[in-house]
Amino acid sequence: MKKEYIAAIVVMMMCCSSSSVASMMMGGGGGDDSGPAPPTGPAPPTEYVYDFIVAEQSAHTKDFNMHITDIEADGVRVTDQLTIHEEPGWALCNSKKGGYECKKDVYGMNDPEPVDGAMNDLTWSGWKKGEGEVGTKVFTVTTPKKVKKFTIDYFRPKYVPGWKIMENDKEVLTTKKGANENTPNPTVVDYEIP
Repeated sequence: MKKEYIAAIVVMMMCCSSSSVASMMMGGGGGDDSGPAPPTGPAPPTEYVYDFIVAEQSAHTKDFNMHITDIEADGVRVTDQLTIHEEPGWALCNSKKGGYECKKDVYGMNDPEPVDGAMNDLTWSGWKKGEGEVGTKVFTVTTPKKVKKFTIDYFRPKYVPGWKIMENDKEVLTTKKGANENTPNPTVVDYEIP
């Protein structure tokens, strides 16, 4: 082989080797210089807004309507995160005599009643006939993170409405009303949010 060809091959090898070495020294390596993957899709929300809209009226609407004693989001009682859109016209906060009494200017559904109190320690908010009609946004719960499960305690099954639950303006769950029954008292319903 002629000297000129050998010299050209050696120069090409040196050139390729040095550029590969330079590429690796500068953070490259094997042609994959993608770095961290850019985010895909929109960023997650900084708050989650859950609207509770009546999809089906409770079974008992003759004189009264919904009666809610407690609301929890992922096992934590909802307090300041609650916004009421339709005021309960029958009772803002009602309680039984001889037990825990309602505090002033609070709703029975988030009144600080004893966690494991007796039956007569329950407090509740009660709507009356003509309130909580289908399509009414009753309340909103706003949280800094996504809720997996809401737990709502109602005074009786006959006061449980069917809900359309919206998460950030998107419907995530629709439920049916409770049975026209007086027991169990209270009636506890879990709402699993997909």
